[in-house]
Amino acid sequence: MTYSIVARDERTGQLGVAVASHFLGVGRLAPWALAGVGAVATQAFVEPGYGPRGLGLLAAGHSPREALGRLLTADPDHHQRQVALVDATGAVAAHTGRHCYAEAEQVTGPGVSAQGNMLAAPGVPHVMAEAFLGARGDLAARLLAALRAGERHGGDARGRQSASLHVVGAERSEVPVAGVVVDLRVDDHPDPVGELHRLTDLHRAYADIGVIFTPGMVSGDRAPADGEVEEALAALDRASGLLPGNAEPLMWSAIVLARAGRPSRSREAVAAALAANPGLRGFFDRLRAQGVMPGV
Repeated sequence: MTYSIVARDERTGQLGVAVASHFLGVGRLAPWALAGVGAVATQAFVEPGYGPRGLGLLAAGHSPREALGRLLTADPDHHQRQVALVDATGAVAAHTGRHCYAEAEQVTGPGVSAQGNMLAAPGVPHVMAEAFLGARGDLAARLLAALRAGERHGGDARGRQSASLHVVGAERSEVPVAGVVVDLRVDDHPDPVGELHRLTDLHRAYADIGVIFTPGMVSGDRAPADGEVEEALAALDRASGLLPGNAEPLMWSAIVLARAGRPSRSREAVAAALAANPGLRGFFDRLRAQGVMPGV
């Protein structure tokens, strides 16, 4: 009893799935994706096994249509399932069983499938697919635009409770987690899609902070080069814009500047970080004693 979208970004090759429902923790059951392979949404009277089994079939070289056929053939209760798959080429396949509760629909387009059941109004998948195809930004932004459009058109007939966003990269990886771009869940919230938007903004901020965690930037024996420092400070500045009042980007800016031999600017960043979070004072003292922030 859910509405969802699976899609491939034609520009980057990223694959993803976004889902919302009046159900506790829809993110643990419905969305599945594997970098360089595909994405699956499994819902209605949900069979979570469709996710890993579907991805396994795609990884083995089956098309979404072939993978879907195998899933349905093996499931005696397929008439009550709703499932959609997209692969790394953008091919899609979807199924809405005849026993899914109305409104139950699916719409497919180039590189995208939107679907829902127990919907408050007809046409929810259609407006979701349109919103996705017309949206700008990266795949996460486009999937969120589709969820928001589905919600505005009525969404789940029972109301709102949970939502999830899962995006993976275009290249296969031997380490599955290495291909995960975004993995966010809202398990129980009065505005789960809105909260998912907020968490996605936080994710972008912390992705910018993550740029600094390279050899020599904030630890180790090598001091960062000027070009590396400027790139790191620009990323931390973007993160500050997304995290107003949060001391984390300021704290890391202070550390980067200290390691780059810019103590006066580092002290300015320390002061700004302490204004946002006075509790960091002892932490900075320990970093000085450790030799991480010499001269600051």
